[in-house]
Amino acid sequence: MNLLKQNRNFRFLFSARMITNVGDSIYFIAAMWLVYQMSGSSFYSGLAGFLIMVPRALQFVIGPIIDRYSIKRLIVVTQLVQALLLITIPAAAWFNILTVPLILTVMPIVSFFNQFSFPAESALIPHILNKEQRVQGNGLMTLAYQGTEAVFQAIGGVLVTVIGAISLFSADIVSFLIAIVLFSMLKLPQVNQTHTNLSIKAQCTRYFSDLREGFHSVIHSLIGKMMVGSLMTNFALGALVAVLPAYSDQLGGSSMYGLMMAGMAIGTLIGALMARNFQRKPIGKMLMTGYFIGFLFWVAAAVAPFPVLTVVLFSASLIFPGCNNVLNFTLIQNVVPRTMLARAMSLVASLATCIMPLGSLVGGALSSVFGPNIIFIATSCGFLFYAVYVLLMPVLRTLPSAGTVRPENYGFQQETETMNEHV
Repeated sequence: MNLLKQNRNFRFLFSARMITNVGDSIYFIAAMWLVYQMSGSSFYSGLAGFLIMVPRALQFVIGPIIDRYSIKRLIVVTQLVQALLLITIPAAAWFNILTVPLILTVMPIVSFFNQFSFPAESALIPHILNKEQRVQGNGLMTLAYQGTEAVFQAIGGVLVTVIGAISLFSADIVSFLIAIVLFSMLKLPQVNQTHTNLSIKAQCTRYFSDLREGFHSVIHSLIGKMMVGSLMTNFALGALVAVLPAYSDQLGGSSMYGLMMAGMAIGTLIGALMARNFQRKPIGKMLMTGYFIGFLFWVAAAVAPFPVLTVVLFSASLIFPGCNNVLNFTLIQNVVPRTMLARAMSLVASLATCIMPLGSLVGGALSSVFGPNIIFIATSCGFLFYAVYVLLMPVLRTLPSAGTVRPENYGFQQETETMNEHV
């Protein structure tokens, strides 16, 4: 936690993300419950979940915007827009004109503007942290994203019952306003933005040019090769999400399902917080050994004789992959030029989001044929595939530590390290 004390900018960024994620996690539960409560139909609650998740697949269209304009201003504006949109829900309830169509209209728009957060904040890391600090910084940001999400989605279910869904919408609006203040306090280097003087047509032309450049640079580079393995892993995790309720039901019912979901979150978070201890290890070796160890723990969980042991082993299977996620993000930040970083991060996030629903669809279909036990074991092969894939790819197998990687060795331009402050 020394990084939070030493670096003023990162302290504001981390705090704003924590507060916003708390609000968003509670809002998700509130929105889903409110739609179900008003409609009395699981179809509409399912539609609400779909509309919230769909914009996540569109992050790649946001990347070029973040790379061209002031990141700080974009974050502040998008946070403000989300707050203003959410105000319509409690306001409509106050005037007794709240309807399900209104909620279903507002939710995907809010979700779209929320997609600016991850690529923008990831692109900020190289501006405010030096290479030696980025692994720890990414680990803490993972904690801010996933830790608060796991905890407050559980708390949100209780709060919906105690104070009501509308009150939770109001709490989320307050969280956005607090985050806006914190984001506004970031002190970043001035960036030349002469392109903003271009005509709308010229800016649109440049946008699509940037988008094509981002796709080409990412897909045909080291990042593209890394994504092949991660796509297979995310496909397997999507299948896991589909079969986990049925698999858990055989082990002990809904309580077991809750424990397995908690185990996934805890294992991933432990790995993220451990990443700092492995930042000087070669990433190639970490990917091979980490995912292979994860595969072994996953299989051990499937054959464990006691449900509690299954949970423990399954949670352990996510530790090294969680650690590798942080190291991978840091590698991307250290290799990709800052002028293209948002495009790279948004494209990675979009592809991961797209592949998981497909894995869920296939996993659910196969589970109905072969049973959840077989599919639970089969999904562990996603980790095995990643380990073997890296082993067979020399460029990935020989990857050095994130801090020593040289961009020019992987087709990117070396950038001068400049830091604006450490207050």
